[in-house]
Amino acid sequence: MKNKIAYLDGLRGLAACVVVVSHFCQVFAPSVFEGKPEIAHFPFEGLAARTPLNLMFNGNFSVCVFFVLSGYVLSWRYFLTKDKMHIYASALRRFFRLALPASLSVCLAFAVMRLGLGFYEDIRQMTWSSMPDPFTASPRVLDMIREALLHTFFTYGSAYNPVLWTMTYELLGSFLIFGFLLTLGRFRLRIIGYAVLAVLLADSYYLGFVLGMALSDLTYSSGRNRLTAVLPSWSAPLLLSAGLYLGSFPYVGTGNTIYSILVWKGSSTFSFFVFYHTLGACLTLTALLISPRLKTLFGRQPFLYLGRVSFSLYLVHFTMICSLGSYLFYQLHLLFPYGVSTALTVILTTPFIFAVAHFFCRFVDAPTLAVLGPWSWRVMARLVRKKTGRVPVEKSKGV
Repeated sequence: MKNKIAYLDGLRGLAACVVVVSHFCQVFAPSVFEGKPEIAHFPFEGLAARTPLNLMFNGNFSVCVFFVLSGYVLSWRYFLTKDKMHIYASALRRFFRLALPASLSVCLAFAVMRLGLGFYEDIRQMTWSSMPDPFTASPRVLDMIREALLHTFFTYGSAYNPVLWTMTYELLGSFLIFGFLLTLGRFRLRIIGYAVLAVLLADSYYLGFVLGMALSDLTYSSGRNRLTAVLPSWSAPLLLSAGLYLGSFPYVGTGNTIYSILVWKGSSTFSFFVFYHTLGACLTLTALLISPRLKTLFGRQPFLYLGRVSFSLYLVHFTMICSLGSYLFYQLHLLFPYGVSTALTVILTTPFIFAVAHFFCRFVDAPTLAVLGPWSWRVMARLVRKKTGRVPVEKSKGV
């Protein structure tokens, strides 16, 4: 049985690139996130922030795509085989699969901080960004270790490397999936469970994991693809358009925009921002799943490469932007206008980000996957053999 679905990696790779762009914007064009005209550097910022143009830098939408993909990818093997061994093996390795690369990214950021290579604070008076300086965290090694292994995965911590706020969601969302599959995975009326979770988690990023798992269920359960049976391929452009519309729900206010109809009164505590980005991610993935053309597009080699390095790219890019990128801007701003300095900074920094991500993928992420997949399967095989005498023969790699 195949271990990965190539076109899903392609979508993940594109989403990771958008996250990189979003953090370039957060540093050098902060008005698109804060909605303050007085800190705008470029005339297009106001328009881009409040229209679907923000898809080019809407990192939160991309994060929601990650969560929906996790729900799908972590459950499809179980729905295809109904073998709980896949759940147990995935659960056994999940923390390590996330923690080893993420912790090393924290070590990288910590080293940059201790070596005095962080220059973000030096350019804030030029960029007007209100984003906190990531290199003001504790310089103590024990605090760094505690942050990397504890707070990052259990308390939504993101010191040293702010992008790691998603790791708690990834870990707990994964076990939400595993728990659902073990308790309701064979239940004929499990749609009730999906509905209950969707209502309870509607105001949370965890909704994405539930929706992704439901799409996987529709695709692989019962021996036929019920998703394509209900949704013809010609509906993919409509679903994609709806998904991108919801996914471009702006960071700034929605008044007098095409998104104002999405916000109802009397719900000031509800997070429309998270809700619509999650729904948009679900519709986008649905369009991909029913469209042969989109599958072919995202299965092409450039997207596959981006998918292969996507986790590494996500983990290292922020540190690179706030160190090398900020240093280059600081030097360039002495010679060129703001716009030219920003453009040159992006052009010069991006290849270094991809180079570090490629190195990180090759020597950290890929070996982690290569070791954890067989290891988790061997551990579960021993347990099953000891308990039942049956020897599982099918292996699966970690995700």
